[in-house]
Order: sequence, then C-alpha cells, then structure tokens
Amino acid sequence: MPHFTLQTEPDGPIVSAAVFVSSARAAALSQMGQSLPVPGLVRALVDTGASFTAIEPAVLRELSLTPTGTIEIATPSTGRGTFTTETYDIDFAIGAGPEETPFLITNLRVAAAELYLRQGIHALIGRDILQRLIIIYNGSTNHFTLCF
Repeated sequence: MPHFTLQTEPDGPIVSAAVFVSSARAAALSQMGQSLPVPGLVRALVDTGASFTAIEPAVLRELSLTPTGTIEIATPSTGRGTFTTETYDIDFAIGAGPEETPFLITNLRVAAAELYLRQGIHALIGRDILQRLIIIYNGSTNHFTLCF
C-alpha cells in the first residue's frame, strides 16, 4: 500500500500538495488548443475537523478558475452563524514532493477560504479526502503516516 510518513510540524500535520485544474477543465482546454495552467504547489494541513477541503483563493486565481457554486461554512470563529464562500472543481495531489508517490483526487469540489495570512498554509485537507485514506498520527514521536 503506498504511503508516506512525515514529521509533524509545529503547526500540525502538514503535507506538500499540488492543485491542478480539474480533469474535465483540462480536457476542455486541450480540446480548444489552450495550454494548461501550471499547478499550484501548496502547504496543506491535514484537518480531521474540516468536513471538506478548502483552498486559499490566491491559488485558485493562479489557475484562472471560475466558481462552480457556493457553500455555507461554519467555523469556530463564526460561532453559530455561517458564511457563504465560492466552490471550485479541481484535481488535488497529496504528496507532491520529488521523493513521494502522490495520491491524486480528480474532479474534487473545494471551498475557497482565506488561510495563509492567519495560518501560513494554502489548503486544509478535509474529511472529503481523508475518508479515502488511512491516517496514523503518532504524537509521541511527532510523526504521521498517510496510506492510500
């Protein structure tokens, strides 16, 4: 089973990942003879408390993506309220480093969320992705493993 084990950073379980235009968008761009945008390389926090994956809006803008919908988000900072944010369809690869076998998720719906200024990350990997993985979090050694 492919996997990778990483040391937990002070900010938590962080992985390298890549954000691509969705497979469907890539096919449409290729059919029109247009080049594909360069994938965005990101620092992503594995977040079992997030029900879905969220991406920094600047990363999505770099891919020239247009929103495909909206979603209501509740966070600790919104209290009992929610806020509306745009959603986008992307392809997402966890483990985008040169020594890693990546785990690719295609045509994934993600939410846009301001993450970098407050948390220093570009993405939250939520349970929509984590349900496809085995996670081992070893706090006593400050390591975590993702198996896929």
